[in-house]
Amino acid sequence: MTISCATCSSALDEGIQICPNCGSAVAAHPGVVETGATETPAYKPANDLKAIGGWLVLPAVGLAISPIERLFRITFNIQALIARERLGVVENHPSLDDLFIYEVVIDAAFIAAAIFLNILFYKKKRLLPNCMIAFYAAQCFFALTDLMATSAIVPPPHPFGGLFGVIEVFIVATVWILYFHSSIRVENTFVN
Repeated sequence: MTISCATCSSALDEGIQICPNCGSAVAAHPGVVETGATETPAYKPANDLKAIGGWLVLPAVGLAISPIERLFRITFNIQALIARERLGVVENHPSLDDLFIYEVVIDAAFIAAAIFLNILFYKKKRLLPNCMIAFYAAQCFFALTDLMATSAIVPPPHPFGGLFGVIEVFIVATVWILYFHSSIRVENTFVN
């Protein structure tokens, strides 16, 4: 004897419990449909947003990589400072040494800040969102001051030299500042 699925009207063999066409549960008695599926809400309830997940994974990766990236920048600046005779511009621009030292100090401060933020992040401390906002704002400030100092010492070859890098820092910072300021996941995750 064959029966039909109450959901999609497909012909079913007797004894089938789930319709192979639509996945609905087949009732034990014809005409009665039992469904075990529940509707999934289009949004996640607040209690599901307590874990580090979703978009929050991206700042986590950025925080993990940041100290390494800044260490490479420090290495480059120290090498440039030591090998300044080979650069050929230091003699004409004595302030370039000061700029290299400034960048090394700022990068070292950002390494310390990133390590501190990593600790806050994985301990899910309530202080983290405000610290992340300050971290991104500081990146904007120091990217702009570095561009201004570099342009004052060694004028760029074209009017917008280095400006695109600063614009990129501002765009990224704006996105993440808004995220850490208004995200429900951030609010529910960092509660300790």
